[in-house]
Amino acid sequence: MSATTKTLLKVDIEALNAEFAELGFEDRFTRLYEYFPVEEVLFTSSFGTKSVVMLTFVSKANAAQKVHMLNTGYHFPETLAYKETLSEVTGLEVVEIHPDEHRHRQTLDAEMWEKQPSRCCHYNKVLPLKGIKAQHTVWMSGVHSYQTMNRAAMRIFEEVDGLIHFHPLIDITEGEFLFYLEKDQLPRHPLEAKGYGSIGCHHCTRPGQGRAGRWAGKDKDECGLHT
Repeated sequence: MSATTKTLLKVDIEALNAEFAELGFEDRFTRLYEYFPVEEVLFTSSFGTKSVVMLTFVSKANAAQKVHMLNTGYHFPETLAYKETLSEVTGLEVVEIHPDEHRHRQTLDAEMWEKQPSRCCHYNKVLPLKGIKAQHTVWMSGVHSYQTMNRAAMRIFEEVDGLIHFHPLIDITEGEFLFYLEKDQLPRHPLEAKGYGSIGCHHCTRPGQGRAGRWAGKDKDECGLHT
């Protein structure tokens, strides 16, 4: 039995949810590391418009926490520049995850984002992250409940396929998020000023409020990582 499996067997998800629900957002990050060593925690960030607040909270709670970014090969140049900016601001080390070269080439040659966007996401995001998740006990991500119907049903802690999902900002409101953003005068994504409310790969992202610009015109509002 692996160390990760042993840790998971000791976890009471309901007890954690009850405890963390009473904590402030910043305190949730600090408390997490009282339960799990940093090497067992996988932290992913898209370096989009909603990323900087969580990155700042993580850097204050544990500066040794690495940030994993899925580099699909289709990011806006502004996103890659923003990643460098936030890495400098927070001091956190960024580790890029790249898709399998052959599968990525398939998506490029077929322009898969046009008629098979879910398959494109699966090849460039879901599959590359799968192996990384298997090496950790906890996956920490910055989803907010108001973003999509799927996320509205999420809790602070969930156990999915043997992995503990930690959503420390799931119940934050847009107003609370803006408060932290403005209080600390945190740098914003360069494309936000051009009307982009949410930012993913350049083929599938348009200007729009909230997530309205993601996969516009398609029956899709998630890449598959959080479903």
